[in-house]
Amino acid sequence: MKKMKLILLVVAMLAAMVAGAAPAFAEQQGAAEEIAVTGVVKDGPDKADGTPAYSITDESSIPGPTQPFGKGYILEGDYSAYVGQRITVYGIPHQDHEMRILDVTRIG
Repeated sequence: MKKMKLILLVVAMLAAMVAGAAPAFAEQQGAAEEIAVTGVVKDGPDKADGTPAYSITDESSIPGPTQPFGKGYILEGDYSAYVGQRITVYGIPHQDHEMRILDVTRIG
């Protein structure tokens, strides 16, 4: 009986460890959830291959006058119709070297 309780205790501890490690492992593997970013679309410098680039800075990440820069993203695709407009885009963020890219899934 004591041996069975010990085995159950070890199994429960292992299950708790695996459950706690799974979200961290998924985050490290690049599994990201869709986020919403609201800001003004800006026309950026073209990429090396001549493809136009656009950016957006999340208004909710701009803390104030002491730190005026918020979390910005490069938007992949043609956003020329939205330049200068305040919009909300939804997408999956990922890091490409030093740049944050937002793979837009929809515009709201």
